[in-house]
Amino acid sequence: MKFNNIISIKFFLSIVLLLSLGACSKDDPKLEYGFSKVYMPQAINKSGGVNNQYPVPSGTDSSTYNYVLKESESKINVVLGAALSGPGAEAYSVDVSVDNDTIQELFANNTFDPARYKLMPASMYTLPSRLEVPKGSKAATFYLGIDISQLKSNTYAGKYLLLAVKVSNPSNYELNSALSTTLVVLDVDALVIGPAVNITSKYILNPGDPFIATARNGKWGTLKDWVASPGALSHGGVGGFVQDGDGMTMNMESGWGSPLISNGKIYQTITLPPGTYSFDPSGGAWKWQGTKDPAYAVVALNADVLPDYSNIVNNTSIVYQRIAQPQPHVTFKLTATTKVTVGVVVNYVQNEQGFKSTKVSLFSYPKHL
Repeated sequence: MKFNNIISIKFFLSIVLLLSLGACSKDDPKLEYGFSKVYMPQAINKSGGVNNQYPVPSGTDSSTYNYVLKESESKINVVLGAALSGPGAEAYSVDVSVDNDTIQELFANNTFDPARYKLMPASMYTLPSRLEVPKGSKAATFYLGIDISQLKSNTYAGKYLLLAVKVSNPSNYELNSALSTTLVVLDVDALVIGPAVNITSKYILNPGDPFIATARNGKWGTLKDWVASPGALSHGGVGGFVQDGDGMTMNMESGWGSPLISNGKIYQTITLPPGTYSFDPSGGAWKWQGTKDPAYAVVALNADVLPDYSNIVNNTSIVYQRIAQPQPHVTFKLTATTKVTVGVVVNYVQNEQGFKSTKVSLFSYPKHL
């Protein structure tokens, strides 16, 4: 009798289990899973939620850029927003604000180098104070507006600007606190003059890696397709090239048994269409650079030669950059097809100094502010 009761109970439980499984599976496609929490998608879609960093710009074309250019207002609008995870379709709103304490903590624990990364000044940006998400919409966007004129200030050239933007106090649902703050990391140069496109091989002859010489005098030589001034031909009538343990490089140096170089120039003349460009004689990094007397990377527009060394500084008809570590980008803009001469000018009157470059680089910037 007891055995029969046990069988009856097991049979009853089996029926209940089967019915419950059938009920669960019948409407599965209609069920919503997860937790209903408000968060910022930008805190996770680039970093995976590891550090909440949101690089700007991001993407390579207009379909993937994470900002909108508003030329009429002289600003860019960085796209930010709030979204709801899990089930729910009710309206909600959130406060929008900045969290400068977070940035200061990141500086304090050496997450960012203060020499390259700066807190975005309050005068540069605008933000709404609140975001409304209507019923039936799980998400909405808002803009971090950034003033272009301030962004293009020399103060921020080569820098990254940081701003922690957060949402809080949702009127409905719970806040996902781990993903409620987005750390905007704005690359100033990439916005102002980039992203860069390497066009060296299209316009520069004998760009290096390795360089080729025509005339040779032992390890020294004269660069093919480049013009060397009389001062640069300091090694028995040749100059501008050396082949040694560093490879076949563009070179000018004085001392260690070599003569001083007075008004030394190495240059090449090319023609470029309208656009924004950057010339870098270091190719991104010098093989060796130890200049004591000031030396210059120079771009001369509408010219077949580079000016003399004595006519470089404060010459408004050229664009130049003093040669220093790590690299001397010379950025220039053309409004029409223009003949351009690019190169290096030195005046090595002190002993034991010079440079070696494994290649030169020329970049264009088809999208810039």
